[in-house]
Amino acid sequence: MPGSELPAGTYTVSQFAWEMKGLLGDTYPSVWIAGEVQRLRTAARGQIYFELVEKGRGDRVQAKLDCVIWAEDRPRVEAVLREAGVELSEGVVLRCAGRPDFWPGGGRFQFVVANVDPLFSLGALERRRRETLQALQAAGLLEVNKRLPLAPAPLDIGLVTSEGSAAYHDFLHTLEQSGFGFRVVLVHAAVQGAAAEAEIGRAFELLKAFARDGNRLDAIALIRGGGSRTDLATFDSRRVARAVAEAPVPVICGVGHQIDVSISDLVAHTTCKTPTEAAELLVGRVGGAAYGVEETARALTRQARDVLRSAENRVSQVTYRFASPSRALLVTRAAHCRALERDLAWSAKRTLADAERLERERRTRLLRGAFLPVRRAARQMEAHKRLCDQLSPERTLARGFSLTRRADGGLVRSADDVAPGVELRTRVRSGTIRSRVLAMAEQSRQKDLLSTEKRT
Repeated sequence: MPGSELPAGTYTVSQFAWEMKGLLGDTYPSVWIAGEVQRLRTAARGQIYFELVEKGRGDRVQAKLDCVIWAEDRPRVEAVLREAGVELSEGVVLRCAGRPDFWPGGGRFQFVVANVDPLFSLGALERRRRETLQALQAAGLLEVNKRLPLAPAPLDIGLVTSEGSAAYHDFLHTLEQSGFGFRVVLVHAAVQGAAAEAEIGRAFELLKAFARDGNRLDAIALIRGGGSRTDLATFDSRRVARAVAEAPVPVICGVGHQIDVSISDLVAHTTCKTPTEAAELLVGRVGGAAYGVEETARALTRQARDVLRSAENRVSQVTYRFASPSRALLVTRAAHCRALERDLAWSAKRTLADAERLERERRTRLLRGAFLPVRRAARQMEAHKRLCDQLSPERTLARGFSLTRRADGGLVRSADDVAPGVELRTRVRSGTIRSRVLAMAEQSRQKDLLSTEKRT
């Protein structure tokens, strides 16, 4: 549009645009601004575009400003941030030095970033962290999850992490290598970036509903790999911390850091430095429970064998001088006891072989299965004891009976078994009486066994 056709004092678009560009450059040659990074993206030529956002109450956006870091300035800016342990990512509060610029060709206003202040970002993170801790303490949530009991054998695990990540694979590989029957319910969630806070909170809500529906859930593992201070800022957020604190089961936090402790670590039941260490904690606890069950099974087996050996010894010590019916009954009972011992030994071996599988399904079933044979054997052995006591010679003598034998050991059953001059030994309850036959009476009369010598 020719300038001669315009009224006096009227700018063309290009004239005004370049006038604005020059005015902004002269007025604000360098200025510091601060805001939260959003809509971060990298262009093909290496420049970085993002928005600086100022939020008000309820995270409502009050103002935003388009920003750019040109490709030639990018290495220097990233080096400054990296040295301080800050990564340029969405959600980071950033203080930038630069100048406002207006691009006439696109009619676009943007802020050109030339330098950054990483200490300001760290300070904002720390301030937000302190505010979150104070809010959690006021709500009484700092110790809630820690007070929940962790199962002796936590086999049913809820897993909150980014599916397919290195942390995900390390955690599952450690559980699989253990050989125990872990059952893992995965709920995928981003663990970094603008969406991470909401997705982690949603994941905990889903696991809470899963447990509320009657599904077994022993613990929840919240894991991710290592990263910078700003990468881990998600785990300092109030929403994530409340989700961890209010979880219905113990939460094991395995965030890949060696020095820093996030707020999620502080409110979780147990804190581990890496995802692998979190998995090893679970494996170790299940392994300890399995060892305890095996030790209990071995102890029960030993006790059962001791009971059986004691019973067998008592039965074997019964004299074979009893009458034939008694001897036969004792032999039968002894054989039955040995059969019981073999059956119990076989049952104990089978119980030990199945201990690991039974532990995966239900720990208490192993204990019940081990106790029942022992109780049954104990009842049977008590019955054998009572029977042996009733059939013992001492019981018969105690009722007033006596047992008479010749000197050669032969049992006197009738008068025909003795003759005059034969030495006799009569056993009564209190001792043994020695005597000699002086004479034999007629068969129609009771034989008179006169005692000439008595010894006790």
